[in-house]
Amino acid sequence: MVKRKIKRKEFKKPDEFITFSAKILEWCGENLKIVLGVAAGFALLLAIVGAVFVFKAGREAKAADLYQKALALYPNSSPGGNHPEEYDQAITALEEVQKRYGSTTVATSALVDLGNIYFEQGTYDKAILCYNDFFQRTNLSHPLHDQVLVSLGEAYEAKESYEKALEIYQLLLKDGAPIYQSQAELYLGRVYEAMGDKTKAMAHYDNYLNESPAPLFGEWIRIKLRRWRQAEKPPEGG
Repeated sequence: MVKRKIKRKEFKKPDEFITFSAKILEWCGENLKIVLGVAAGFALLLAIVGAVFVFKAGREAKAADLYQKALALYPNSSPGGNHPEEYDQAITALEEVQKRYGSTTVATSALVDLGNIYFEQGTYDKAILCYNDFFQRTNLSHPLHDQVLVSLGEAYEAKESYEKALEIYQLLLKDGAPIYQSQAELYLGRVYEAMGDKTKAMAHYDNYLNESPAPLFGEWIRIKLRRWRQAEKPPEGG
């Protein structure tokens, strides 16, 4: 068997590695204070990061506990119901979540519930403040984004700020998930109808019907449009 001849350069590789390692060790020995300082700084950084993580996790847990207590204060409430005492207690607890744990993700979710309670109470301006605060803390990727956008539009509708409602529903139509884009057509039609602009209302209702309308509600919209169009026809023989 022919043995492979080892090249001279290959003998040098281990020597070069050992020499380089020795130089590093020598430098570390001569600059021990620097090495220890860097190591201590890195350890301190890790300790700070860990402490911040533990602190934030603790705040999230405390916020979640207070949030659940707030939700438990109005379990029997329903839209349109009369539960002033339950609502007042829930509002106090949810506001406490904002006051004590405002920077947590739990507090962001609690804003939605707080806004919804204000909406059910008819305190639309406060509801709008909560919903807008939610949007300032989140972005399009938040799972509640589209639903809160609907709630904000409905709050503007309820206080008859129709131009603002149109603006919100146009955003929903542009950036919302497909199912919400379909609903946005319905909401836009509803606002234009409230404003007395039947032409634009019919256009958006038609768009809604061409998408995926709820069966019963879609039929109600068809009847409405049919009546409107029949009313627009000139009388026979006229």
